Amino acid sequence: MQAPLREVSTKVATMSAVPVEEIARLMLSSTNNLTLHTGNIINWNHLKRKTSQNAGEEVLECLSATLNVWSSTVDPSWMNEETNNALVITNPNQMERISEDERSKLKVSVKIFLLKWDPDLVVEAVDQVCNELDIGVVDSVLLALPPLEAEMGEELSVNHILPMWESMERLYDVERVSAIGTSDLDKEMLEQTHGMARVKPTINQVNVVSCCVIPPDLTAFAKENDIQLLTHSDPRDVLPTPTFQEILRGSSHDDHVDEWQPFWVLRYTVMVKCRGVIKAKGYIVNGRRHATDMPLSVA
Repeated sequence: MQAPLREVSTKVATMSAVPVEEIARLMLSSTNNLTLHTGNIINWNHLKRKTSQNAGEEVLECLSATLNVWSSTVDPSWMNEETNNALVITNPNQMERISEDERSKLKVSVKIFLLKWDPDLVVEAVDQVCNELDIGVVDSVLLALPPLEAEMGEELSVNHILPMWESMERLYDVERVSAIGTSDLDKEMLEQTHGMARVKPTINQVNVVSCCVIPPDLTAFAKENDIQLLTHSDPRDVLPTPTFQEILRGSSHDDHVDEWQPFWVLRYTVMVKCRGVIKAKGYIVNGRRHATDMPLSVA
């Protein structure tokens, strides 16, 4: 059985002589649900020199940096019974919340890269970004679907899409998001989703890496149904499981990294409406692992 968080917290509180890196390892070994928030990466000087990075490379570097900062400065008092066994790791030097006074001047756009076929993860990801940025509404949310699992067949169908889309519709219904859209749907899938959706998608992203020219039939359908077509160059699998595990291994020295899997990746951008300038950009990633017997020894 996993040790109760209170027991782990008590043990951590008595570890004043233990190096912070070891405390970080212990904190990770005691949780099964991990959320990492890079904070605003716009002002990271070393990233400015890497304009050719795709999202996969960028999220890898940003998560590694966030974990490195956290593991070298972790405060053991952060680990307490109020966390409900979920650990949130941030880069405190990069955290920027949106004030109520400036909210009306900003547009917050989100893209969710689902890595598991679970509709609840859509709502979870949006709630998390709202909490991290201290906002009540996201202006637009795009949904990138996960790779198909073996038991789901080899071809994407509208039956795979609709349960995920219904979560997007619920967020729209409660005014948590103002506009919802899709990513990487071809004309057939977009048409079927649009036809069966209660709240219609208003945006569809097209990957320019795999599709140099937007297909004419997709362009025509989007124009007929008032769907904005945007382009992107994000990789299909933005955070493979082995990559996520390697990030944890390299930055935290967790003894159980092979049990971790990423569940979703969220990228947000905050733009100044009147100037078209990006004020903030960041990633939030959630990963989980199966419960296991995790020793509390720090020897």
